[in-house]
Amino acid sequence: MDKKTEIARAKGLEFPQTAAPAAIPAAPTTAAEAVPPSATTAPTPTGWWMYHGDPAHTGYVSDSSLNSSNVKSNSGSASAPSFTTLFSLSLDGPVLSVPAVTGGYVYVGLANSQVAQGGNGGALHKIDIQTGNIVNTFNWDLGDDAPDAHSFAGMGSTPAVVNGYVYFGAFNGKFYCLDQQTLKLVWVTDLRKADPPHNQPITNIAGVAAGAPPPVVWSSPVVSADGTNLYVGCGEGENDQLFSFVFCLDTANGNVNWIYCTNQYVDQQPNLPNVLPAGAVGISPLPPPYTTSAVGPIIMGCSVWGAITYDSNLNRLYCSTGNQAPEPNAPPELPSPGYSNGILSLDAGTGEFKAFFQVPAASNYRESDFDIDVGGSSVIFKLNAGQPNEQTALGFGCKNGSFFVLDADTLVLLKRQQLLPYMNDGTWVATVDKHPIDQNAINPDVSNDESNATQGENFSGVFNTPAHYPGSSDNPQTISPRFFIGMGGPNYHNASPGIDFNSTPFMRAIDAATLANAWPMDNNDPPHYRKTSFMDPNINTEVGMYTTAGECGLSSPAVVNDVVFCTTSKIAIYAFDVRDGSFLWYDDLGMQTDGYNGGYGYCLGPAIWKDYVVAGALVFGREGGGILRIYGLSPQPTT
Repeated sequence: MDKKTEIARAKGLEFPQTAAPAAIPAAPTTAAEAVPPSATTAPTPTGWWMYHGDPAHTGYVSDSSLNSSNVKSNSGSASAPSFTTLFSLSLDGPVLSVPAVTGGYVYVGLANSQVAQGGNGGALHKIDIQTGNIVNTFNWDLGDDAPDAHSFAGMGSTPAVVNGYVYFGAFNGKFYCLDQQTLKLVWVTDLRKADPPHNQPITNIAGVAAGAPPPVVWSSPVVSADGTNLYVGCGEGENDQLFSFVFCLDTANGNVNWIYCTNQYVDQQPNLPNVLPAGAVGISPLPPPYTTSAVGPIIMGCSVWGAITYDSNLNRLYCSTGNQAPEPNAPPELPSPGYSNGILSLDAGTGEFKAFFQVPAASNYRESDFDIDVGGSSVIFKLNAGQPNEQTALGFGCKNGSFFVLDADTLVLLKRQQLLPYMNDGTWVATVDKHPIDQNAINPDVSNDESNATQGENFSGVFNTPAHYPGSSDNPQTISPRFFIGMGGPNYHNASPGIDFNSTPFMRAIDAATLANAWPMDNNDPPHYRKTSFMDPNINTEVGMYTTAGECGLSSPAVVNDVVFCTTSKIAIYAFDVRDGSFLWYDDLGMQTDGYNGGYGYCLGPAIWKDYVVAGALVFGREGGGILRIYGLSPQPTT
């Protein structure tokens, strides 16, 4: 089961309808007076211009006045502005992605647009962050294309806003380029079916006509340092007849420069770029430089769900890969064949294979864990920064609950740490990562012996991308570099609706050098963070970590100066002090539907630009509306 299934199971269900959205200006869906991008004249992108803020996906912002003093809930006074909701927008469909924010505008896509033909299609809004007004919209109808496996027909990725253009992929298998000012279409390349004018020879639709899910683009695009190339993954792990690919596209015209198949053809032999599986070739003859493989692949699946990470110094791409398809019928899952459950490194210029790392079986919380998936992106950072042993490294989490640090050049494992809790005697927590024999039992009591003997999916691990705080600027540092990682995935499964909130925090804070807990812990069994909850006097209720049943952090946290923001499945957004986890602020964005055990609704993470924080959410499932909130320091009264 891939990342999509963990966040979207709305197919065939009825959800309550939200109030009609505010009027949204229509926009053309065909090219009109579009000027191709020109990297040579484009300004350097600023702000949260792509997924997790930058090509390294650090999730860190420093050009802001937001800090732990003015974000704190009780900081509002005549001289100290308070952090608050500035605008709350009801949208015409759910938000299943993190917005991009740059140049004073929010760019946010809808997972499904209610105004599309038949309610099947998507939209991307451009919103003025200072007024909350929608200034432009690009709409598309699904038409004859197939939606994703769970009936979403819009988009679930963060657009990249660069070169004066907006780039994003969608659930219809297409990749779009829009004019940044007008949101008029500049070009569109089909990554699902052969698109010869764009040098795209792949037709990857096996089984789709019979009802199997089609390949989609969940992967947010990453753009090369010179702005001329972009990289994106396209696949579908729920259809074991489909192949998975990484595409390099020309930002100016959408032409495909190279393709890499992530389904390995021959064991122990790296795939070559532009060597395509014969079963996915949609045109004849193949144009150069493409050829076909006469063998393999040895396994399907291995889809790239998360945004590809890019290191401009090494000119290297890092692609997180999902599970094999089909899954094995019995444990162990690991080691698994091909480029599954790990990180694949490619040369950004040519697509040449550089290295592959697969998470080891010993890193599972339970030996019986399967469907391991690395669904989020890796983060590039300097390990031991400023010291003689400084090196460029990757940090990432996995659904099996572990966090890994690899050498960025070789992908050699440097460190790993299990993030899910153990009892003080070192044994498993019985209520964490439960695997009941009866899969239909609702939130059953399950012993460790039963869970360890029964193959099952770990719904408590890491499903998204960590944020990296580089440490305080003083010397010596008083706050060490650290990672913040959201914990838990879907919150509606029978066995475990969300995380076990009594033992597991919805976000971990770990030291970047040692991977030990970076925040103080208490003496509970298992230990808890000491300062991560708050008694809200307005509702006479404790809020924060360890307070709400099933509340999980299926989210990519974000850091601004000394504050870390995290969103949850409640649906809520929280702020904590990076030093010690002191609770600073929170807001409830909306409600979940009661259509599943534990509820159904997500906010996949905040975006930060200057003194603003933006978060969008999926509320009440596919057919419900979406919500987008813009937070910032409240305007001060004039005298």
